[in-house]
Amino acid sequence: MSNSKPSKEGGTSKNFRWTKPMESLFLEILAEEAQKGNKPSNTFRAVSIKRVATTISERFQVQCDAKHVENHLRTVKNTWKTICTIREESELGWDDNMKMITCDRVTYDAAVTIHPKYAPFLNKKIEFYDEMALVIGQDMATGSFAKTFADIDLDNAAECSLPLNFDNEDVAEERTKVSSSGTSKRKRKNLQESVDDDHIQFVGEKLGEIAEALKKFTEDKTPHLYEEVMSMEKEGFDDDFLCGAFDFLAKNEFEAKAFLAKKTKHRKIWLQKFTQG
Repeated sequence: MSNSKPSKEGGTSKNFRWTKPMESLFLEILAEEAQKGNKPSNTFRAVSIKRVATTISERFQVQCDAKHVENHLRTVKNTWKTICTIREESELGWDDNMKMITCDRVTYDAAVTIHPKYAPFLNKKIEFYDEMALVIGQDMATGSFAKTFADIDLDNAAECSLPLNFDNEDVAEERTKVSSSGTSKRKRKNLQESVDDDHIQFVGEKLGEIAEALKKFTEDKTPHLYEEVMSMEKEGFDDDFLCGAFDFLAKNEFEAKAFLAKKTKHRKIWLQKFTQG
């Protein structure tokens, strides 16, 4: 737009730039929206995207619209995919207090030699990790944020299932190289078959892990979750509503854990917000 106002922090609408304070607010709002049930699948509702754009615009005096929010959400998803991929590497450790992927010097040097893009995520605190886990985590099958069966999207699983020594750029680069040689057709076929096999094996392993995690959650937590949700009847919530809230929480492990960790007055606030969702 010709009348876009320049901003020291955010730039014009055409040249919008995200700062760390903006990103923090972006993730904070979307985390709240996810907890309110405004992310029924892997996509936030339009009202949530609009809330982020409006709040960013007002708070930082910039022109932020829904397209900026959607584009940045894709960027954050790609960052989370990279984190998930690195965490799958068995030789790397994890410090949950520091939110840091850890490794020794030899492992670090080997990893960043193959994938220089991984350097910012090794032996350094990952900023906004918990927020990304809540906003993006259910889209990925990894660690304590694994999907339930209701959330599984095999197409998305295939997209983010490349192992540590293969990413999309590596595959594209390899395809470019082999296409220039006399044996390009055979090499391209072998490469594609190798990647496809990796995809199949990875997705199969993930489904097994998800099934085991879901089984454990069902056996260990579901009865307790049901009792705790239904106990809120004494706070004035009717039986039918609480049954619906329980069904939602049973399908969303992260929200269920957060609900169980809350005090009664905070559970009441969550349930009141849930009625508005």
